[in-house]
Amino acid sequence: MRARLSRCLLVALPLLFAATLAHAEDLPKVYLYTENYGTFNYTLDGGNYAHFRDDIGGSATEIVKMMFAEAGIEYRLRLRTWSVSYERALERPNYGVYSTARTELREDLFNWIGPVGQYNWILMAKPGHTLNIQSIEDIRDLRIGGYEGDAATSFLQNEGFNVSTLPNESLNAQRLHQDLIDVWITSDINGYKLAEEAGYEVEEAFRLRTLELYLAMNKETDPRVLTQLQQAYDNLIASGDIQFD
Repeated sequence: MRARLSRCLLVALPLLFAATLAHAEDLPKVYLYTENYGTFNYTLDGGNYAHFRDDIGGSATEIVKMMFAEAGIEYRLRLRTWSVSYERALERPNYGVYSTARTELREDLFNWIGPVGQYNWILMAKPGHTLNIQSIEDIRDLRIGGYEGDAATSFLQNEGFNVSTLPNESLNAQRLHQDLIDVWITSDINGYKLAEEAGYEVEEAFRLRTLELYLAMNKETDPRVLTQLQQAYDNLIASGDIQFD
């Protein structure tokens, strides 16, 4: 019985492999976009754009690459500005964007695979500031600087706060020091890094909330792609290949 089972397996395995390969080849190609964002995703040469996945690194990028390798799905990865990356994933089937904060406002806009990271929304101020912020309501009358299309900025705007936004987030550190804004809504991952690169010191005035980051896939993405990506992610978590501190 054991020998017969082994012979059956020898016959079945190539057929199973061929069927799996054929299934993978039948899946549509996926197009991924990301941005320069802290240690999660960035260009390896320090530039603002990247056209190929081998030119993009970061902790979230490595998780995404592992997922697609595990799932056997063909994909293309590019790095652009956040607004371009987000809009393409929102509007085009089989497109995705990471690292995307999974918020209440975005929940029904995408299919979510992950998480691929975690970060905090914070309010930055100039060193030595005299602000006493104990709750979100304490910033109601402050001049707030934000980043166009950013989840934290969108959250405050949706809550009725008046946020002055820019397409270049690093300019908010400069605006703080020029007294054009009182606080800057950003993240602990990106805020300090951008301020340092711009030559400014900043400090945390208030921590708003902690969120998880995901790969956000367009709602019209092929369901088979979503299923295989989620299974690949689950396998990598179970095997310990993906771990979070």
